[in-house]
Amino acid sequence: MLKAVKELAEKQNIPCQISLEEKMGCGIGACLGCAVKKAQSPKEAPEYYHVCKGGPVFKSTDVEI
Repeated sequence: MLKAVKELAEKQNIPCQISLEEKMGCGIGACLGCAVKKAQSPKEAPEYYHVCKGGPVFKSTDVEI
């Protein structure tokens, strides 16, 4: 559902924020259980946001769902 909302918002050029729910083992970003890929990160060296530290709300254009 979030993917559809993100695509619709981007298609209509509407600013959108999404709230992500991920399993958070440690709550400080050390375990990487809540890692979400950054939308603009290169495929050969992917970069991630930690939902527990940087979120749970992100701009829809910042994350890859």
